[in-house]
Amino acid sequence: SVRVNAYLPPGAAETVLMVAVREPAALPAAARSLMSVPYARPAPHIKRPGEFGQTYYGMLAGRAGFDEALLTLPSGAVTEGATTNVGFWDGASVVWPDAPALTGTTMTLLERGLDRAGRPSVRRPVTLEGPDGVGRFRAAFVCNSQGIAPVQRIDATPFTVDEELMRELRAAYGAAPADAV
Repeated sequence: SVRVNAYLPPGAAETVLMVAVREPAALPAAARSLMSVPYARPAPHIKRPGEFGQTYYGMLAGRAGFDEALLTLPSGAVTEGATTNVGFWDGASVVWPDAPALTGTTMTLLERGLDRAGRPSVRRPVTLEGPDGVGRFRAAFVCNSQGIAPVQRIDATPFTVDEELMRELRAAYGAAPADAV
C-alpha cells in the first residue's frame, strides 16, 4: 500500500511530498460498532492526512468500546465515519447520508457498481433520531479504501448483519474495472 501526500508549506516555494509504504491493510470483516460524536470536518470534501478531530474522536470511541466514531452535525445529522463512509439499507435502496462528507473512492465504486447492477443508491438525510433516524434502517455498513464491513450497532441502536446486502456490496465493488498500474 502506497500513500503519497503533497503539500505546500507556508512560505515555501516547492511542494513537499510525503510517501508512506506499508503492507496492504484490510478493514476487519467483523461487524463494527459506531459511537456518534458531535464533529464535522472543516472542508469535508478535501482529503487531508492526520486531521485532529477525527483522530481524537476515533480514540474516544475506541476507549468507550466502539470500533469507530460516527461524525454528526449539531442537528444530529449523520455525515460519515471518522475514517469511513457509512451507508444504510432500507430494504430497497442503499442510502448514503445527504450531508457534508468526503466521497471516498470505495463509496464511489459502490455507487457505480450498484447502478450497473440495476440498484441505484440514493442520498437522503439520515439523523441519529426521529423520522430520518438510524433506527428506521434494516442494516448499515461502512466502507473505505480498506474494504467494506457491516455495522452491528450505532450507539445503542442494534443492526442485523444482512449477509445478502454484504454479498451484493462486495460483488458491486469487485466488478469495478481495474486500472493498469
